[in-house]
Amino acid sequence: MVSTKFLWGAASAAYQVEGAWQADGKGLSNWDLYTNVYRATETVTGKHETGNVAINAYDRAQYLQDIALMRELGINCYRFSLSWARILPDGVGRVNEAGIAHYQQFVVDLLEAGIEPIVTLYHWDLPRALDDRGGWQNRESVGWFRNYASVVREALGAKVSKFITFNEPFIDLFLIEPMIENIKSGVGSPFAITDAQYGHQAMALHHWLVASAETIGDFRAAGYRGEIGVALPLMPTIPENPGKSEDIKAAALADAVINRWCLDALFKGRYPIEVMTLFRQLNPEFAPFEADFAILAANKPDFLGVNFYAPAFVRQEDSAPLGYDWMNTNPDPEPAAFNGPVRPDHLRRLLERIRDEYDNPAIYITENGAGFGPSDEVMDGDTVHDPRRANYIRRHIEAALKAKENGVDLRGYMVWSLFDNFEWLHGYGRRFGLVHVDFDTQKRTPKRSFDTYRDIVANGGVTVPG
Repeated sequence: MVSTKFLWGAASAAYQVEGAWQADGKGLSNWDLYTNVYRATETVTGKHETGNVAINAYDRAQYLQDIALMRELGINCYRFSLSWARILPDGVGRVNEAGIAHYQQFVVDLLEAGIEPIVTLYHWDLPRALDDRGGWQNRESVGWFRNYASVVREALGAKVSKFITFNEPFIDLFLIEPMIENIKSGVGSPFAITDAQYGHQAMALHHWLVASAETIGDFRAAGYRGEIGVALPLMPTIPENPGKSEDIKAAALADAVINRWCLDALFKGRYPIEVMTLFRQLNPEFAPFEADFAILAANKPDFLGVNFYAPAFVRQEDSAPLGYDWMNTNPDPEPAAFNGPVRPDHLRRLLERIRDEYDNPAIYITENGAGFGPSDEVMDGDTVHDPRRANYIRRHIEAALKAKENGVDLRGYMVWSLFDNFEWLHGYGRRFGLVHVDFDTQKRTPKRSFDTYRDIVANGGVTVPG
């Protein structure tokens, strides 16, 4: 059941693309709450935008057209996430058979097009009913997730050869959720995240990691024949001033929190000592039992999903959470990429570091992409000129394949994203797609980056300067 061919693909997330937020018995998610219930008084996205329609990817007539574009692109896999609330409207208990049927049909349609489905179980949209019960702060969340994953395994496991338990715990728990909390509470800036918020979120991350490990064990115990992994947001942390000792120390701490915390948990069954020491000071309840570390150690993932956009230039900053700033330090000239400085060689270095420090696990690049603003999105007839994105993709694929030549067990590359979509707190204001979407008409228009990626895939990864 496990594929041996190199995978070329694209990635998406349910809330960002599906729409149909109340269709066919779907329950509400936390993001439905953020963008609808709060929208009368809070500006979660700045413009009161929602994912209620998004790019209409729940509609089969629409997604069959999208699959046709995937075939035109030449990709052989598509990574997508499931809406937990579409399957279990209350998070636990009653199964929504219409939601199950939708995903079963989507998997079949992908396979019939020669495209391997890669299913992410959780990409940030928690059923509202569970959010009301404390969400990931509640230790019961481990059991909630295991139950949900078992329902999915029974429904899709026979046809899906790769599952991802969780996507980007650090970004969701330590950036998105505190920012939403600040928006709801009316603090001066959404970015005014505090050490206390970081300390509070530490237990949520611990529950994510334990839930992931327990679920991996459950899949294996049930005889699942495919692969199951985790997708992490990884970014090399670089001192903004390499000659300044304070920046060097800040970058080392940022590396421990952003990268090594989850990597060590997945592949070493423990947390970095810096993380344990610091977060126990911030939150006395952050004292995981040794039994939990045994669970992590016994259930390592089959593969690591690497979500890479940029390295982080880190400066010591007392007013920032944990005393370092990594979000306001992009040295690139305008128009700079939304997701940070464009440094493809740091992708190669990251992959080689994982090879050396974590026993060379199987790796899929599960997200990689960029957006540069309206100046790089010029509509010209039936195409969109986006030269910076095309250049970004070409250079990062070159760097990834160089790492593969250097012994990294790299098995696939997935661009973020195939289509422009709902970009979380930024609403529809940031475009990452290879295909332009007119959000009013749902018209799809392939961009020049689509052509670039198509040519790379057709040439087996060989890139042509352009």
